[in-house]
This record gives sequence, structure tokens and C-alpha cells, in this order.
Amino acid sequence: MKFIKITLSLLLAFSTATANKSPIGWGRNTTGGKGGIEYHVNSFKELKDALDNNGKPNSPKIIYIESPINGSEDDNGHILTSEELAPGFSLEKYINCFSEDGSKWLDTDECNKIEALRLEGAPKQAEQIMIRITPNTTIIGTGNDSILEEMSLQVKESENVIIKNLSVVAPNDLFPEWDPTDGIKGSWNSEYDAIVISNSTNVWVDNCYLSDGKKTIDTTPFTFGKYIELHDGLLDVVNAADLVTISNNRFENHQKTSLIGNSDSKTTDRGHLRVTIYNNVFVNCDERLPRVRFGKVHVFNNFFYSETFNVGYPALTVKNYFHDDTVFPQYMIGLGVESDVLSERNSFNYGGNNEIKPAEDIVVYSYGGHIFHDNGSEFNGKKLDFDTLAKESFKLKVKTKMAQNAVSGKKNPVWVNATFTTETFEPREYYDYELLDIDSVNDLINKVPTWMFNGYDEIETEVITETVTVYETEAVNDTDDSEDSAEEVDDVEADDAEDSAEEVDDVETDEAEDSADESI
Repeated sequence: MKFIKITLSLLLAFSTATANKSPIGWGRNTTGGKGGIEYHVNSFKELKDALDNNGKPNSPKIIYIESPINGSEDDNGHILTSEELAPGFSLEKYINCFSEDGSKWLDTDECNKIEALRLEGAPKQAEQIMIRITPNTTIIGTGNDSILEEMSLQVKESENVIIKNLSVVAPNDLFPEWDPTDGIKGSWNSEYDAIVISNSTNVWVDNCYLSDGKKTIDTTPFTFGKYIELHDGLLDVVNAADLVTISNNRFENHQKTSLIGNSDSKTTDRGHLRVTIYNNVFVNCDERLPRVRFGKVHVFNNFFYSETFNVGYPALTVKNYFHDDTVFPQYMIGLGVESDVLSERNSFNYGGNNEIKPAEDIVVYSYGGHIFHDNGSEFNGKKLDFDTLAKESFKLKVKTKMAQNAVSGKKNPVWVNATFTTETFEPREYYDYELLDIDSVNDLINKVPTWMFNGYDEIETEVITETVTVYETEAVNDTDDSEDSAEEVDDVEADDAEDSAEEVDDVETDEAEDSADESI
């Protein structure tokens, strides 16, 4: 058995070095608040006031984040709790209103009151933590204290926005919902993305660290056979947003990471959702790296790393665990309806163990998308025919969808009659860019974001290093013999409510974000 070793390092020290001075790709014309008024903020109230810009919210402004800012903080500096937003509610009471296995709701007067309180508290939290980023704005970090947590940055109906040099922690939903009918064994569903780019143009997110922070999923109670998921997405691009660049960021420890397009039925997204994703690092992010509908998306020079054995964020595929295409697996690049995705010079890495070995179908998975091409990427340090992977995934999804609709009597979607093609859009017709060599892409894990690593030899640092053995697969169609041992692993399901929209017409947890937006 061949194997390679990958060393993951994270420096727990920071510097104020910056990355690119201007974006590459679809968001190349973004200038943010250049030439505008400068603000230095240290509280949530100061951030909101700076975005208002003395009553001129659309005028240019540069906002420097100098201290950790918590979006659950009221104007008096008090951190609001679920009990304060909805007196009488607690998550424990809500959990106790289900049967022991979570399969049934206890339809008592007391439990119905708890549910009413949950529904009452959710919009109050949304109003508190969702903050609209106004046009012509740059929000930029200044050092290790530049942390935004428990807030959802809403780049909504805006334009010309830069978010840079920040640590952005995914907000925790204080009123999550358990749905026993979602997926095979039920799912926990939560609201609030860390950053949402919705119906906005010219946006650049650069040199940030986005993660679940200290509240990783494995720190929550294990309830109804699953950890309670309190997070939604890290960075979503939806509702005809356009001309976006996502670069030099580190995404770490998260499940549903980056969604581009949030509904198969949103045909108004056609001609929009043009996004460039380059020089990013994705570590132990389960899926959506990104997951695309409708858009022309260019993914190049990115480093990906996932594990089959991670306690909180296991990446399990159809091939190495589920052996069933009707169950929603983890994946790196997801191809949705009418998506047009070009992947270039990416490094896809997948760690496994003797129980569940890595499988190459982690790289690309089709939810009806049939336009994809890869140029020069590697999987676990070797070349692979990623185009064939994508084609086979599409053919399998067509077969699954037609079989399901034959049973249900539903009409087949148009894409089941499509022909897979590698003829993607050509980015150089729109912008210039340069590809790194694969060794430089692999080194991004030690460089991105730059403020984590530059200047570390001049200040006190602590390095956490983990060496992981990655077993190599031999070929695209190699099946490995992991099926027998996969059953020995804890039953960690990939019950992804958003992706179940492919099987249940347009029912998506991500559309809950749209309704939450309306409460701003």
C-alpha cells in the first residue's frame, strides 16, 4: 500500500501583513471604501455606526476592526442569551419535547408552548446579529484581535465591498430545529451564515480565517444520534450576486462551507453568480467547497484537506462509506444545475485510516451539473482524471433521479437529458491570472492567511503540528476494499438538508436564510 504524509500546522500567532492589494478574477474591479472616511471600531455598536457613515451609508468608508466584536452584544455591552431573547425557552426543554430517539414530537401543551417560544426567539436573534454591509465599504483587520463572532455579515443589495484580514467565526443559532423527517435519521438545521453575499456586485473576501471557532460541532451535545449543528454556511453567494472574488482565505472545521446559488428553481440567477476562488485553504470542511448552481465559477490554486476519521467533521463518500447515491455524501466541489465550473491546479488531499480509506469521489460530485473541466490538479499527490470522475458522478445522479421519479410519478428535470461536457467557459476571455506550480499550492497551508504566518519569527508563537497518513488510491475506478470495515465506524450521516432539494423539489435549508434576511 502506497502512502504519503501530510503535515498540518497552525500558528497561534498573528501579524498584520496583508495579501494582494487588488483582486484577480470576476471581482477584479472591486475597490471598497478607497478614499473614504476611516473608522477604528472596538464594539458592535461602533461597527454599526461606522457602516451608517454619519448618515451617508453609500459613501466610501474604511472600517478598521481593532478588537474582538461579538454580534450578540447589545448597545450596553451585554451578551444576549436565548433565555433573554425568548424567556422560558431553553434548548434542553426543546430536546425533551421529542421521544427518546427523536423520531416523534411530544404534542403536549407545554411542548407546543416551547416551540412557540423557539419560533418567537429566532427572528429576535436574526435582528440582533445580522448586520448589513453598506456599499463602497472596506472592513479590514489590524491584528490578532480583529475577530468577528456571533454575527452574520450581510452583503445584501450592496456593491463594491471588501472584507479583509479578519478572523470570522460562524455564528451559533440559539434556536436550532430538529427535523426527524430530514434525511434518513433526521437532521439538526440552523440559520445564519458567517458571510452572505446576496444580490450584490463587486465583492472581494480576502486573507480571512473562517471557521466554527471554539464551538466546533463535536463540542455540542450528542443528541438523537448526532451532534447538534448550530451553524449554517461560512460564505454563501446567492440571489443573483455577481462579480465576486474569494482569495487567500483559510476555511477550517465546518460542514456546509460555501454555497453559490441556493435553489434549483431560481432561474433569475442565470447570467449571474460569477465567482473566482483562488489561493484558499480548506481544512476539515465537509462539503460545498464550493457547491454551485447556475454560475460560472473558476476554482484555481486551492489546497483541500479532509479526513474520513475526523470526529466532528468526517468526510464520507458514496464509494468509501454510503454505497448509496440517494444518501447525501460529503464532497469538495459540488456541481448543481446549469453550473459551469473550471478547476485548475488545485491540490485535493484526503486522509483515511484502515477502517475507512480515502476515495477519489470526494473531489467532485454532481447534483445535476454537467459542465466541468479540470486542468492540472492532483489528488493525494498524484494526477487523476477528474473529468471522468465528474462525468461518472453525473451519470449516476441521472440514473438515481430517474429511478426516484419513476416511483414517485414526478416529472424528470431537464438536466437528466443533458450531455456531460468539459467545454467550460474560458476565464482568460474575461481576466488575466497566473497558475502556481503544485508545490506552491501545497505550501499554501503554511502561508494562508498571511497574517497568521508572516513575522512569526519576531514574536512568540505556538505551533500545533499533526502528521496524518494518507493512503493513496490507485486509479479513478479503483474500489478499494473498505466496504467491509466501513460499518465499524460510528454512524455519522451526511444528511444535508440543502442537498436533499435535489430529491425533494426545491426544499432547502439555505432558503431559510432568505426569509431570515427579511427580518433585517
